[in-house]
Amino acid sequence: MKQLLIALITIFALTLGISVAQFGRPKKKLIQYGWCVPYTDFVRQNIGEMEKTCPFFDGIVIRLRGGWKTYPAHIFRKSAATLAEYEADIANLKATKFERFRENFALVWGTAEKGWDWFNEDDWRAAEQNAKLIAHVARVGGLVGICFDPEPYGENPWHYPSLPNAKAKLFSDYYERVRECGASFMKAIQDEFPNLRILTFFWGSILGDVADVEDAKEAMSRLSRHSYGLLPAFLNGMLDAISGKTLIIDGNESAYYYNSPEQYFRAYHLMRQRALSLISPENREKYAIHVQAGFALYMDFYFGLVPFELKWGRLSHYLAPDERAKWFEHNVYWALYTTDEYVWCYSERLDWWGTQDKAKWYKFVPQGAYEAVQSARKKLEEARPLGFDIREMLQSAEKKMREEIAKSLIKREAKVQRLRPNEEPPKIDGKIDDTVWKNLKPFEEFVTNLGSSKVKPSAKTTAWITYDDRYLYVAFRCEEPFPEKIKIVGEKHDDEIWLGDCVELLISLEASPKPYRHFIVNPKNVRWDGASADGNDDPRWNANWKSATSIGKTDWFCEMAIPWEAIGKMPKTGEKRRANLCRQRCVNGTEWSTWSQVIGGFLEAENFGIIGFE
Repeated sequence: MKQLLIALITIFALTLGISVAQFGRPKKKLIQYGWCVPYTDFVRQNIGEMEKTCPFFDGIVIRLRGGWKTYPAHIFRKSAATLAEYEADIANLKATKFERFRENFALVWGTAEKGWDWFNEDDWRAAEQNAKLIAHVARVGGLVGICFDPEPYGENPWHYPSLPNAKAKLFSDYYERVRECGASFMKAIQDEFPNLRILTFFWGSILGDVADVEDAKEAMSRLSRHSYGLLPAFLNGMLDAISGKTLIIDGNESAYYYNSPEQYFRAYHLMRQRALSLISPENREKYAIHVQAGFALYMDFYFGLVPFELKWGRLSHYLAPDERAKWFEHNVYWALYTTDEYVWCYSERLDWWGTQDKAKWYKFVPQGAYEAVQSARKKLEEARPLGFDIREMLQSAEKKMREEIAKSLIKREAKVQRLRPNEEPPKIDGKIDDTVWKNLKPFEEFVTNLGSSKVKPSAKTTAWITYDDRYLYVAFRCEEPFPEKIKIVGEKHDDEIWLGDCVELLISLEASPKPYRHFIVNPKNVRWDGASADGNDDPRWNANWKSATSIGKTDWFCEMAIPWEAIGKMPKTGEKRRANLCRQRCVNGTEWSTWSQVIGGFLEAENFGIIGFE
């Protein structure tokens, strides 16, 4: 581990040399952003107190009131704003006496209005004008640039299958068009604000699962299904038109959850080197000069402000207040150590400035937070090491967490009966009317995940499993009172069908939970299969298996036949495997339910149930 860390630090230092050679070594900067993001009028009235309260911030992200009556700063809209809408914002910014906060950004959201499309020229001209106006406000208001959040909080302009003309146009057509729009976007904001800085919450940092695909055709195929598959096209377009000293900062939102120095160095390498595979050869030199690697901090995650019911935020609930502060200091230190220049500090339920409803928000900064930031920054300024390691502390907390949660989960175990000699196997037609299913005892009813407010799902799911020498047979009956509202996503094998209604089987190859194989079917019998891997399961693994579905008036049904060679080998009598049966229902919101209860997601192998073969 030590040798690996040294190697990563060496790569980091060599890569950083490109930026140093071009511009000199920049001072590291810490930017505040969160749900409490203030409007320009609030900043104008309170800037003195804000800078006094948090002198360790170098700048903030600021929300503009102009441009949208309800949701400001959406640029991908079907109508263009006017300069008159921003007059109050401009006046507020010009009148604000910034002393400590010198690195300030105007917020821009990458959400698309419903029906907005890249190929609609009127839609794009409106978006271009909106971006230009926000850049204008940022420049005349004395800000350093714009903060561009590409996450879609509504319609997703980066997900090809979701776009209005996806069925009429190829992904390659969209890729080319979005690249043109990226160049147009960059030209528009640079004409208005030369040499600006564009702080983004992620670019290449969110595409690590595609960055190492050597085959260009396969890479494009993956991007065509990826939730952010058109981001590289937009970035390439921005690089086509970038000029002067304009900078794009990849904010690497994934750094919210880091807990080791290695993760920071690996992420830096992803942003500075691996991501180059997504950049056109003619733009790679521009990328090296104009794109910086940044990092993010997530206050709620470290300090236990995330609700306990949410799995991904639970760990800090098992830490003492001083331990939480240590985790925060650790991440502040390594984020600032590895970033090219910018780190942004995000919070949701923590109200730094007092802009939110006090009945629903934390009224104070958690114990040790101020001291943690100050200590980390001082150590860096004095070129001193952090001086402590948090691995044992987090491992101890995780052990406590798992032990306590295990007591609360509804764990399931079932016996799987083999087909009797001469018994007809089920016909895989999606009808669930075979004698074998009628005579077989179903598995226990599905339950919702532990983080849900209720145990019983809104629609019942029943499943059966049996087997013979060749196949493992699985059947699902999914109660659905509103079949017309079923959400179908995907048209071909390994599309992102898990974004809509679907059923899933996860089954281990041996008695231990991993490795396992993962099978998904949607109501239109589009299939996905993959193998267990770190993070999301790997879709490159494929098997030759069968499935069929049908949709009725109050239910939809699915049958699967999985050959034993796809899931290890046929088990001996008495052998046990780990497995789970899952359903995602997207009618009136998204609801997850499983046979064996999970905490927050289907891929929790440690929470699979046990099936014994008779």
